[in-house]
Amino acid sequence: PYTTLFRSETMPDMELHISTQANNTNYMTYKFWYDHGIKRVVSARELSLAEISQIRANIPDDMEIESFIHGAMCISYSGRCLLSNYFTGRDANHGACTHPCRWKYSIVEETRPGEYMTINEDDRGTYIFNSKDLCMIEYIPEMMKAGIDSFKIEGRMKTALYVATVARTRSEEHTSEL
Repeated sequence: PYTTLFRSETMPDMELHISTQANNTNYMTYKFWYDHGIKRVVSARELSLAEISQIRANIPDDMEIESFIHGAMCISYSGRCLLSNYFTGRDANHGACTHPCRWKYSIVEETRPGEYMTINEDDRGTYIFNSKDLCMIEYIPEMMKAGIDSFKIEGRMKTALYVATVARTRSEEHTSEL
C-alpha cells in the first residue's frame, strides 16, 4: 500500500499493476487496490473461472483483470515459493526461480539414513512436487466471458525466443477466437 501512496504523491500518472503474489482472491481485494489507484490486478492462480466472474461482477468496469493463460504453474500458493531460495539462494519471488518443484527427489525415512526409497513413475524418475504446465488456449472464449482483460504468459527460466513464440501463437489463436 505504501507504494501506491508514494506513486500518487510523486508520479500520479504512473499506472501500477498488482502481482498475483498479493493474494488477489476476492472482489474485496480488488476493490481495495482500486481505491488505492490500481488499474490492473493479476488474479491468484488458484481461482476458478466462476470465482473470476464473481470478482468481475463486483468491481468497477474500468478495473482490469489479468490471468495466467500459459506456462509453468507454481505449486506454491499464489506463486510464493520458498524452496528455490532455500535450496539455491535464488529467490523465486524476484523472478529467479530454479524450479526445485521439478527436480528428482527420493524419500529417506529417518530411522534408515542413507537408504533412499524411490517411487518410479516413469523412465525419468519421480517428481514428487511436480507442477503441471498451464495451457488454457481452448478456454479463451470462457476466460473472456468471465471478464478477464489480459492474458499472462509465464516466461520465467525461458528464452526470449520461447516467450516471443508463445506470445505470437497465443495472439494469433486469440484473434481467431474473436
